[in-house]
Amino acid sequence: MPAKQPGVNRRPFVLGITGSIASGKSIVGKILTSMGITVIDTDILVHDLLSEDQTTKKALVEQFGTDVLDMGKTVSTDTAQKNDPSQPWIQHPINRKKLGQIVFADEGERKKLEKIVHPNTILALRRRLSELAGQPLVAVLVPLLFESKLQGEYDEVWTIYTDEQTLRQRLRERDNLTDAEIDSRLQAQMPQQEKIKLANQVIDNSFSAAETERQVKLLVEKILPTGSHR
Repeated sequence: MPAKQPGVNRRPFVLGITGSIASGKSIVGKILTSMGITVIDTDILVHDLLSEDQTTKKALVEQFGTDVLDMGKTVSTDTAQKNDPSQPWIQHPINRKKLGQIVFADEGERKKLEKIVHPNTILALRRRLSELAGQPLVAVLVPLLFESKLQGEYDEVWTIYTDEQTLRQRLRERDNLTDAEIDSRLQAQMPQQEKIKLANQVIDNSFSAAETERQVKLLVEKILPTGSHR
């Protein structure tokens, strides 16, 4: 994929950052933010869709049932709509943990989820990028970039790599997952080596935070001249 030169037009150079779960995408995002680069986390976009977007929530309830709603939480919306018992998704957000238990246990269910959520996430991302016209560089954290065949949305793609033992330890400690749950999440994603082959650049996050930061800064320098991202 040929790299576009940033600053040629008002659309920013859009950098896609991907990697397996717990590989360190958020760490790289924080480094970029500290450099003055705008970072969009698509996981936050999805969270907003599952909390606030009525079209997405309605489709998920129709597909997976009302059990995926978090009945213990409510979202702010029109009172008349909120009190309509025939449309419980208006009042309640999606319970991501319950939804995850369904889709990570069954590949067919996971594909149904992706068919609903991915198109709406892409639209939300495009709207956000249009708001950032004029910025030289915007980075986007995208967990399933290659799995969803989204390479065409980005001018360059980085894969964040971390050895599998570290991935498993992070998932066990961070998300309190069992070994079986860790297996299901890793198996639901493209193997790291495949992501490495498809990426324009690779960052190895298996070492110190300082080493990861060094790699990030070197790669940003290839996209933008020193200081132009501030």
